[in-house]
Amino acid sequence: MAIKVIPFARRFLVNSNDKEDCIALRMFDRDSSLIEVSFPFHEDTPNFFLSISEALDLKNAIDQLIDLKMLEKPREEK
Repeated sequence: MAIKVIPFARRFLVNSNDKEDCIALRMFDRDSSLIEVSFPFHEDTPNFFLSISEALDLKNAIDQLIDLKMLEKPREEK
């Protein structure tokens, strides 16, 4: 079973750079056709199951947003 965890900082607090939240991705085995996406620190949020095609669509969408500079660049700390 492959598990990847992507830590990130909550943006509720303006100056918070602590990575106290995460997204977990899990694929049960190499032959699995689904990837489970979960937010382990958010008990009220259901887990999502993406097909391989949907997961690649999500990856491509993020890549396109970054390439097009549509995501805000991180601001430098003063």
